[in-house]
Amino acid sequence: MPSQEIGETIPANTPHAVSVTLPTWEATVGYEEGQDWVVSKMTSGYPRFFIHSVIQQLAKGIEAKYGRDGERCMIFPTYNVAKRCREFIKEKTSLDQVLVRVLQLSTRAPKDENEKSTVIETNIGVVFFPLSEFSLAKNYWQHSGEGISSRMGEYLLKELIEPQAATNPRGNMKAELQAKQIQSKSPSISISSSGTNALESDKESDTFIEQKYGRVLDLKFAPEAKVALRRRISGKADKSHNQEEEMEKARRGKNLSETDVYLYPTGMASIFNAHQALMKIFQPTPKISVMFGFPYVDTLNILKKFGPGVHFLGLGDDESLDELERDLADGKLDIMALFCECPSNPLLKTPDLPRIRKLADKYGFAVVIDETIGNFLNIHVLPYADIVASSLTKVFSGDSNVMGGSIIINPSSPFYPQLQKYFNEEYEDCFWAEDALYLERNSRDFADRSAKINETSLAALELLVNSPLISKVYYPSISESKKHYDAIKTSTGGYGGLMSFLFHDPADAVCFFNAVNIHKGPSLGTNFTLACPYAILAHYEELDEIAKWDIDRNLIRISVGLEDKDELIEVLQRSLDTAAAQHK
Repeated sequence: MPSQEIGETIPANTPHAVSVTLPTWEATVGYEEGQDWVVSKMTSGYPRFFIHSVIQQLAKGIEAKYGRDGERCMIFPTYNVAKRCREFIKEKTSLDQVLVRVLQLSTRAPKDENEKSTVIETNIGVVFFPLSEFSLAKNYWQHSGEGISSRMGEYLLKELIEPQAATNPRGNMKAELQAKQIQSKSPSISISSSGTNALESDKESDTFIEQKYGRVLDLKFAPEAKVALRRRISGKADKSHNQEEEMEKARRGKNLSETDVYLYPTGMASIFNAHQALMKIFQPTPKISVMFGFPYVDTLNILKKFGPGVHFLGLGDDESLDELERDLADGKLDIMALFCECPSNPLLKTPDLPRIRKLADKYGFAVVIDETIGNFLNIHVLPYADIVASSLTKVFSGDSNVMGGSIIINPSSPFYPQLQKYFNEEYEDCFWAEDALYLERNSRDFADRSAKINETSLAALELLVNSPLISKVYYPSISESKKHYDAIKTSTGGYGGLMSFLFHDPADAVCFFNAVNIHKGPSLGTNFTLACPYAILAHYEELDEIAKWDIDRNLIRISVGLEDKDELIEVLQRSLDTAAAQHK
């Protein structure tokens, strides 16, 4: 059963969980307001917003060994990333002068072939700054998505701060698993109290251990895992509508290659680095970008806080596109790029991508499409993009235990030669080895999971649309922009697992959310259904501002998972009934 305990990881007992339980509306508000009854219980959180306890411990150890009086530090996977953080702090600080320094640290290389399974040589960048500048460093960590992962922090802690334990934990875990495997091969057969043949049970244990842990523990396979991920992404993303196949071939000229795919530690790091690439390409005078449609919060923050700025068209509808075209034609706007989500989070609007592409070709700007919500099995956005960014943390992984992101550069883009040159020269592989191994394993059944989520979501949609308590449901198949979604929908694709909805009475929203017996916390695309009061969680300090873009403060967002369809519908119906009962 989903936990309703504040601060418990989602999934439960998962040390590197991506989500965390905020089980009630009041708890979500309490978290946003920093109330002690909530914050004191938060042992975990979404990794870009909540610095994992292992990373906090590592930072304290590094501060103790290398810091100066009054300094704090933040840890990044490369020296160059740390330098970007340093420049951000120095640019944004309110102090006349501030000392921000960067230290590079390295872990040891494997001694021999056997150690390559558990030891990996890596370099990191550590930014030291006065305590007064911690919030700025944290802003960079959150917005850029370039901080170290908790698994990397765990490894660095053992190598840099606790060297005596460097080779023991993984070795012990591997030995323990091998011992279980050996023990499970015992020829003795017995019948358990449930009537299960113990030998059959042991065989299942073997399979479980091999599939869940066998490859993940071996660091030397990380390069192969990354190749497999890039091939998986390029192969799926390159599928087009059958009816458009010939047109697609003629337009693109060549097939997408795995070398056009770049992996990042988070989805936000993908968007951040897409923006960085375009600013470099448009030197010496980068132009502003357009954010088309209301996006996830940090996409807009990246465009606002890094570079020359952003022109925000928050409604993201056809009228907004009319406005953009007029401003471009009249010379009121001269832009570097247009960023959009497809569909958008949380209102599930789909932009008119063919029209955007025509404007981009006419006026010479780049198009960056974040297709995380749709996912590249459901929609085919590459023909309309110069760069496709994705959060692999979501449905691509599903297990909610690893972060990841990707960039695809379109071989048919007019900017392709410049983008290819940029990434060949500037790209750094910051994706931690263990995270790549977990993500590769998680994503093997991506297609099957996506199909089931699509199917279950339609049943959930029908329930919500027909509830007399609910005033509006946001979902691509019932949106005013459905025609734009259908224009890019793949032949076997669906409409995804994310939907948002409003109640006629805000009190019903609170009652429903508090009563519903599903996981409740940040993130989406998980293998389990996950809900949150989206506006409260993501925009609590700007609820009046976001109302201008049709984001209601009482909006609930649900990401449908892999549960049995009938059971999920029953759970949702019970909570609707609970909300209805308070009117009697």
